[in-house]
Amino acid sequence: MSKEERSFEKVRYVGWETSMSPIVEREKKTMKYHVCWIKDEERGWWELYDEESGGEDYHAEGTLGFSGNELDDYDGVFSLDEEIVKCLEEMGADVKEMKETLDIN
Repeated sequence: MSKEERSFEKVRYVGWETSMSPIVEREKKTMKYHVCWIKDEERGWWELYDEESGGEDYHAEGTLGFSGNELDDYDGVFSLDEEIVKCLEEMGADVKEMKETLDIN
């Protein structure tokens, strides 16, 4: 089984958004990321949470779907975090279409 996992952290300004929140208060947090891609099974998972509260304040997780090397599906959030997409690109995934869909540079 070909599996690749990465863990990293990044300081970001975060805040929960909903369809009912026109203005979101953001706060500076150190976010921990865990990304896994099981290449042979064309699937993976991701998790992110704030280090300061151990995920009590901010936590999200979900799944990833691939067609070959192309990331073509995700679940768990409305919009996949750009750091996860960048990590998958570094792992060798084709994320071009996903970056266009999510408007990530």
